[in-house]
Amino acid sequence: MPDHLTRRQALGAGAAGLSLLGAAGCDKDSAARQTREAKLGVAPAGALNVVVIVMDSLRADHVYGPLAKTPEWNKYLRESLRFTRAFPEAMPTIPARRSVMSGKRIFPYRGWHPYKGLPPQPGWEPVGSDGKMWTEVLRDHGWTTGYVTDNPHILLPVHKNFRKRLDRVELVDGQVPLRRRATGTVTQAELDHYIQPALRGSRHEPRMKAYLEANPRGRPESEFLSPRVFTTAEGWIDWARTRQPFALVIDSFDAHEPWDVPKRLSDMYGSPDPSGIEPIQPFPTPAAKYAGLGLTKSLLSRMRELYSAEVTMVDTWLGHFLDDLANKGLLDKTLVVLCSDHGVLLGEYGWVGKRYTEVHTELSHVPFAIRHPDGRAKGKLSRYWASHHDIGPTVLSLLGQKKTHAMNGTDLSPLLNGKQPAQKRSYRTAAYAYTVVARDANWLLIADSSGADKRLYSLKGERRNVNVAHRYPQHVKRLWGYIRKDAGPKPLPNYR
Repeated sequence: MPDHLTRRQALGAGAAGLSLLGAAGCDKDSAARQTREAKLGVAPAGALNVVVIVMDSLRADHVYGPLAKTPEWNKYLRESLRFTRAFPEAMPTIPARRSVMSGKRIFPYRGWHPYKGLPPQPGWEPVGSDGKMWTEVLRDHGWTTGYVTDNPHILLPVHKNFRKRLDRVELVDGQVPLRRRATGTVTQAELDHYIQPALRGSRHEPRMKAYLEANPRGRPESEFLSPRVFTTAEGWIDWARTRQPFALVIDSFDAHEPWDVPKRLSDMYGSPDPSGIEPIQPFPTPAAKYAGLGLTKSLLSRMRELYSAEVTMVDTWLGHFLDDLANKGLLDKTLVVLCSDHGVLLGEYGWVGKRYTEVHTELSHVPFAIRHPDGRAKGKLSRYWASHHDIGPTVLSLLGQKKTHAMNGTDLSPLLNGKQPAQKRSYRTAAYAYTVVARDANWLLIADSSGADKRLYSLKGERRNVNVAHRYPQHVKRLWGYIRKDAGPKPLPNYR
C-alpha cells in the first residue's frame, strides 16, 4: 500500500483484508466501522506514535533486581524514566487493565456486580465499561488504534464490545482458560510430569491438561506464547506503518503461570528436580498455601527458577519487538510505556500465586517506565507514587491531546522535564477483591473492606512479615484514614 495514503484511506482499503492467521486472529471491520472512519479527525503533522506494553505477573524485583536476567529491560531503562514506586490501584488482571485503558481510578469498586464470563469477584467488569478510553480519544483525533494480546479474559465474548472500539485487534490463543477446545493430546504420564502427587485428581489437573493440549511439547521457542504475542505485534506494526500515527497496546499474559519455557531457558537457571516433576505451576489458580501442596524445598526452588526463566523469555521477545520497531525506523517516532499489572507470590508469607489477602510488595510492586523518543529524563529515576490510571492522561498529554473529564489519573509528563506532577502523592491506596490497602514509605496496611480485620507491616527492617497493628495503632488509624479519604464520602462497599 503506498505510503502517501491518508490514514482514513488506508483503513478503508485495509478493512476488507483482515483475516485470521493461524492461532492469531483479528476482529473483522464492519461496514458501520468504515462509516465511522469517515468522521474521524486528522492527527497533527509529525504526531508521535505510542506503544503501551503490559506484561502480566511481572515482579519489580525480577526486573529492577538480580533475580532474573533481563538485558532488554535493562537497555530500555537506560533510555527511559523509571518509576521506583509504581503500584496498581486495582488488582488483579482485568481490574488493572480497566485502570490502564480508562485513565481513571476504579478503587474501591463501587457498583460492581458479577458479569457472565468473568470471575465473580469485585473489580471484574469488562474493560471499557468505565467510559471513553484514551485510545478512543486518540482515534477521534486521527490515530490508528489496536490491541494485541493472548490474555484469555480479553479473548472471551464478554470483551467483544471492548475489541470493537479499536481499529484492529489481534488475538493469540493458548492461555487458559481456553476460548475453544484444544486439538492436541496429552498422556497421563506427560501430565504427571508437571503435577506433583498432592494435586493429581484435583481441579488443577483439567486446567493443566488443557494448557498442555494447546501448547505441545517440543515446539520451537517462537511458538511459545509471549514470543507469539510480540511477533504478532510486529505484524500489527507492519500493517500500521501506512496508517501512522498509531496507538498500540500489547497485552502479554506472560509472565503469568504456567511458567513454561524452552529448555535453553530453564537450564539457564538450574537443573530439573530429582523427583522428575517440572513445577511450571504447582498450585491451583489463583493461589494456595504451599504447605498443603506437597512442595518440597527443592520443588519450591525449582518453581522460582522457572518463574525467572519465564521472565527472561518475556524480556527476550520484548527486545525483539523493540529492535524490530527500531529497524523499521519507528522507535524514534514512538512513545513507549512498559509496565506490569501486578507481581506474584513465590512462597513469601506461605503463599504461591496471587492471594487477595496478601497484597505485599512481592504481589503489588510493578516495573514501570516511559521512553520518550526525544530522550527526555533518559536514565532517570522517579520516586513518584505512580499507578496504572496515570498512563492514559500521561500518553494523551505527551501526544498533545486533552484527557476526558472522567479521567482522574495524573499526568506524569512533567517528570520527563524535571518538574513535578500537579497532584502530590505521599502514599498509595488500592483494592484487590475484598481487600483494601494503604502504603507509604514506611508502613503497609492490609484490611478487609469492612475494616474488621486490619494488619500492619513495617517496610523497614528485617521482619516485614510480622503483623504489628497492635503495637502501632496510630499508624493503623492514619493509613485507614487514607483508604476512607480516597474511597470518597460514602462507606466502603462490602461485597461479602
